[in-house]
Amino acid sequence: MDYQLHHRILVWLEIAAENLRQSLSKDLEVNQKTGANDLVTEMDKATERFFVTKIREHYPEHRVIGEEGIGEPVTDTKGMIWVIDPIDGTLNFVKQKNNFGIMIGLFEDGKPVAGYIYDVMKRDLYYGIVGDGAYHNGHKMSLAPIMSLSDSLAIGNVVMFATNVNQCQRLMRAVLGVRAHGSAALEMIEVLRGQASVYLSFGLRPWDYAAGYAIGVALGLKVSQPDGSPLSILRKEPFIFCHPNVYEEVMDVLKENELGELDE
Repeated sequence: MDYQLHHRILVWLEIAAENLRQSLSKDLEVNQKTGANDLVTEMDKATERFFVTKIREHYPEHRVIGEEGIGEPVTDTKGMIWVIDPIDGTLNFVKQKNNFGIMIGLFEDGKPVAGYIYDVMKRDLYYGIVGDGAYHNGHKMSLAPIMSLSDSLAIGNVVMFATNVNQCQRLMRAVLGVRAHGSAALEMIEVLRGQASVYLSFGLRPWDYAAGYAIGVALGLKVSQPDGSPLSILRKEPFIFCHPNVYEEVMDVLKENELGELDE
């Protein structure tokens, strides 16, 4: 990992985050994508455009996959690719003015190189460089002492657990409880910090998981699809982000054939 590249990302993240904080005092232009709970603002687009402009200026040979589609389409994983979510948790950004993040993942030939998750309102930066480790506000992180699912929390989408998508209530019954934040960035942070043992989703886009994917690998977490197969940054994927001590237990729970009744 190029130190100058890393330093530039840190500077760009702080500029973008400050712009987002400043925007919350103004009237936002808000539009729907697929429905009232899937929003986009001019700040989503402006933030992604800011990063794309900086990348093109300094690294014109690099390519970008972004949620707002600012840039050329990417159809293969050759070379260096940036995967950017300018505001993860846009609904929270609009309605709560809190609980949202910026995410950047860097991949070379499809393999994670580095990832960055910035909790904007808390000014908390998590990043990981594969081969060097993961960091929180510049301090090196280590794996939390989690030993079992039954003594830990899980993180995931509320509707996913409520409607038992892909029998995920099996996991809900195996842990102490489940939590949700409405932002994949903040939900992956919970696992990075050891406040939950596993984050599960069955339909994340590359910009939703790429940053966490890279940070997780740098920290030593297990990151895969629920069947154990690797992730591709080119498509929507089911996603497990998991402490290594409980990964096999999670996989076994999700593969169980029998589903008991939920407790009332």
